[in-house]
Order: sequence, then C-alpha cells, then structure tokens
Amino acid sequence: MIGCKGLALVAVLGGHPIMAASDGIPIESVVAFNTQCARCHEGECSGRMSFHLAEGAADEHIRRHGGALPLETVRDLGGLLRYMKEQCAYYPLPLALATDRSWARDTLDRLRDPGGTAYFLPLGRLGPGLHRLWIDGLNPGVRTCAELIAADFDLVGHEDLAQNAERLVLRFQVDVSAELFLRIRAQGPITLTRVELITGGANATDPE
Repeated sequence: MIGCKGLALVAVLGGHPIMAASDGIPIESVVAFNTQCARCHEGECSGRMSFHLAEGAADEHIRRHGGALPLETVRDLGGLLRYMKEQCAYYPLPLALATDRSWARDTLDRLRDPGGTAYFLPLGRLGPGLHRLWIDGLNPGVRTCAELIAADFDLVGHEDLAQNAERLVLRFQVDVSAELFLRIRAQGPITLTRVELITGGANATDPE
C-alpha cells in the first residue's frame, strides 16, 4: 500500500553532491533501480566497505526479486547496487530539472519505470528558498504519492497526491543548498506530460 503525507513546506537541511560515474549504465536501468530496488537498500550503504556479494550471488539476488531479466539488465542492476552501497549515492543521471526548469513528455518518458507506475526525477542542486513543482498528467483515478529524497537517501518529505486533478503543485522549502530527487509512485499506470520547477516567493508567477 502506498502511504505518503506531508511534503508541503518541509525543511531541507542539506545533501551530499552526486559523485561522478566511471562507466555508463543506461538511464532506463538507473530509473528501474531507483524506483524499484533502491527503496530496500537506501539505508544500507557503508561508504567504507567493498560490496560483499560475488557477481553470481548478486545475479541470483536480483533475479529472485526482479524476475527473469536479461543478463545485461541484471548486470546493470548489480552495478547500481554496488555503486549505491560503496558510494552512498545515487548513480548520476545526465539530467537535472534545476538546470532545465521544465521537462516535457519526451524527457519524462525516459524517467519512467518499465511498469509505468513510477518516476524518478533528478531535481539537481537547489538553493535555499521556496520551490514549487508543477506536475501535469497524473491519472485522477490512481492513488499516487511523492517522495522528496536527499542525495544521502534521507527521506525529506512525502505526500499523497490529489486524486481529483490532472495538474498539481508541490511546495517545499530548502534551507541549505542540496541535491534532491523526487520519486513518484502510483498504484496504477500514470503518464506525466510536463513537470516545471518554479523558484521564488508566494507571489511568483505560476505556469498557465
């Protein structure tokens, strides 16, 4: 069951920068990991110890939870698990909403999980102040929640999203410059069509 409450006007205390990646893992695999696998492992990183599972054991673990996946995907997910546990960080994505300010469906589709029920959005480094996310395309009949997460995996805030509108706004306060991510999970298929980041006070102009 999805249960999320209380994202509006949360206080972000800080976050660690994303570390550079040494090799390339497809965005699709990264999103699948961060929407499905990461939620079980975000509290387990050490940042000091080598990943203890041998490659074969890691493959078995991933297939036990993920099903009959292609070997290439299994190895991608294994690499992401190793990265998370050793670096205590999300694997870097070449996208940041803080830089682009607005994403249309072509970008959002790349950040959607294979089952179509979750998104993982790298917001990027946000400075202190009030921030708002305008989100279009939610299915009003599908229960959905949003999780705002810091780069060190701290759950900053979470909220059940309105089920009676296709557009909504999430408001949150950042106290100290921080790297942030938004994970959206739903109990059925959703297709986001636009996400826009607005920074500024309560009187700032919202998108039409």
